[in-house]
Order: sequence, then structure tokens, then C-alpha cells
Amino acid sequence: MAEADLEFVDEDDAVLDPKDTASFSEAVLYSSDWTVQTVISQLTNKNIDMSPRFQRRDAWSIGGKGRFIESVILGFPIPQIVLAEKKNQRGQFIVLDGKQRLLSLLQFTGNAEGAKNAFRLSGLEVRTDLIRKNFSQLEKDPARRDDLNAFFNNTIRTVVIRNWPNTNFLHTVFLRLNTGSVKLSPQELRQAMVPGPFSDFIDDTAIASVHVQRLMSRTTPDPRMRDVELIVRYLAYRRFLPGYSGRMKEFLDNTCMALNETWEKVQVSVGLDIEQFNAAVDVLMDIFGDDTLARKPGSRSFNRAIFDALVFYAADYEIRTAMAANAEKVRQLYTSCLADASFSEAIESDTAGIPHTFDRLSIWGVGLRAALQQDIKVPALEPRKDGSSRITFDGFH
Repeated sequence: MAEADLEFVDEDDAVLDPKDTASFSEAVLYSSDWTVQTVISQLTNKNIDMSPRFQRRDAWSIGGKGRFIESVILGFPIPQIVLAEKKNQRGQFIVLDGKQRLLSLLQFTGNAEGAKNAFRLSGLEVRTDLIRKNFSQLEKDPARRDDLNAFFNNTIRTVVIRNWPNTNFLHTVFLRLNTGSVKLSPQELRQAMVPGPFSDFIDDTAIASVHVQRLMSRTTPDPRMRDVELIVRYLAYRRFLPGYSGRMKEFLDNTCMALNETWEKVQVSVGLDIEQFNAAVDVLMDIFGDDTLARKPGSRSFNRAIFDALVFYAADYEIRTAMAANAEKVRQLYTSCLADASFSEAIESDTAGIPHTFDRLSIWGVGLRAALQQDIKVPALEPRKDGSSRITFDGFH
């Protein structure tokens, strides 16, 4: 399977609580037309966060970057970029929309890191006379002064968000911006919103992980950071399940915040948890196969809700050992779960909500208990005084 072919089942979070949206009106949005020269200055002065970590998640080909630079030189309108000012860091921004365009400008002018820095133009359709030229050559050639002026003076509509109230607001803006054919992963935004030692560690871990690459049928880092999100989801369920409110994005934000804040204390245990994750992936791949794991029969779509349930139990040594010894029973259980109306609904509809999250974990866990004839602890649903409920679990930690 080609790297770009892996499909992910989209997820919708639970509806935002009114108390989360009440403060949305506090945010201040303003827009202005920045010249390309101004944008590049902001980038080189590191006012816009395009760190080497972002640069490793480069999604555009050299040809795509070249055509973008050609559009700038031709004076074509450039889609807007959207920035959010960092909390308590006036004049410092994270990128909500336009990362690839900004990275292309940084690379073309030779101010980035990595193999694509100072790239030569290719893939041009109008200005074919510029093919194989790089920025340095344009700078040194007096005959190209008009092209350089056109490049620097083209404008990009820039929307800046200040005083944003909470991460839910930025997630909402982020997803509204990305409703086209190429949907970005919220993990990209999370890495910028919730920086820290754990966030760096989990990025490095995902890039180096042959297990995640195998899961995603890739040999390179995923440009949308879905590889990072798979591991963060696993750690969130394993460590913080009782704190889950039914909103996946918020749950993962809070997980990253908690592990960043306590990193010195939890670093070793997180490393051990990831070792269990890797062992679980190996067993699950052996049982289901690379192209069918966490997929419905006949589907190429990787279902994260299914994978969450599978890896939740397989990360336990005794359970995965029994699963490996009873692979056919596990496959039969998987088939019967997919035929179960409750389980099927829990992996297709409102997958982030507490009821369906509980159903997935409970149905699969109870099924494993029976199939493996093993005393497997499964989560419970605990009602609250306000009429809501929470998932409780004390099985692994």
C-alpha cells in the first residue's frame, strides 16, 4: 500500500458544553495584508513557530512548492494564513492554517532546515524560464530583480487571533478552516498549543517507531501527525480514562498537559507504557494482518475507535500472551463484535461520546474474557449526581 493511501475514519467530538462556548466572544480577530517580505521576516525572527519539528512533517512535494512560489512571483492571490497569538507571548504566533505555504517560503529563501532547504524551482507551468533556479541565483542576477520585487511585494491576507479563551476555541477554528479535501489532524495544533518535554518526546518517539510506521503503512513521518496521535490516545486511555469527559480533543490536550507538567516523574513509566504499546502492536499485527487490523471487512479505512479498544487490552502482557495463543478465537470474536449492533454503532456514531466509548471497551473486554477464559478487568460506567456518567477503571495502573 502506498503511503498516501491509508484512510482514517473521521471522528466527531461530542457537542461543546455551553460553558466552554460562552467565552468564545472574548477572542479578538483582526486581519491585514502582510507582504511576503513581512511574512518571511516574521518567520526568520522566529515570531511564527515553524520549528524544526514542524519542518520534519513536510507534506508538500518540491513540485508543489515550486508552483506555489511561481504563483507568488506571478502576483496571483494567495490563500490567507491564520495565526493565533501564544498565551502571554505577545507577537509570538502558532499557525492554524497555512503551515505548508509558510514552510515553502522559509525553505525557498534558504532559512529552513532539512533536505528541502534552498530548493530549486520545478514543476512550473507559466514561468518555465525559472525552472532549476533557486533563491540565491535570483538574488545575484540583475535581470531577475523584477521577479524578486514581485515575489517580496505580493501580499498574503493574514488573520490573527488574540485573547483566545481555551483550546476548544482553537480546535473549533482549526476544524472549520480545514473542511476541504485535505483535512489536517488536530495533533498538529496540539503540538503547538501544548509544548513541553513530553510533547517533544512523543514526536521523536513516533518518528522513530517502526511499530507506528507499520500501523500506518509508512516509512516516513506522517505529515499530519496522526502517528503521534495514535500513541497519545493510547496513553490517555491507559492513564487517564476516569477523567474522560466525552470530548476526545480536550482529553488528548489534557493528557499532553499533564504529562508535560509531570515529565520528570513519569518519564520512565511512560517509556514502559510505550514498550507495552509496541508489543501489543506486534501481537495485533500477527493476529489480524497489516492490512486488516482495526478495519471493517473489505474496508481500507483505519478505524481509530476500534484500534483504541484492541490496544487497550493487548497492552497488558498476560492478555496479549493469551491472545497470541488463541489467535483464531480472537479473530472470531472480532467478527462477532462487528456483527453486534451495539459495538457496530459504537465504532461508527459519536465515537468520542462516553456511552459509545464505554460500549467499545466493555464489549470487547467481556468478549476477550470469555474467549480467553481469563479474569480480565473491564471498565465500568458510574452515574453521577448531575445525570451524567463517567468511565471508571483500575485494571492496569
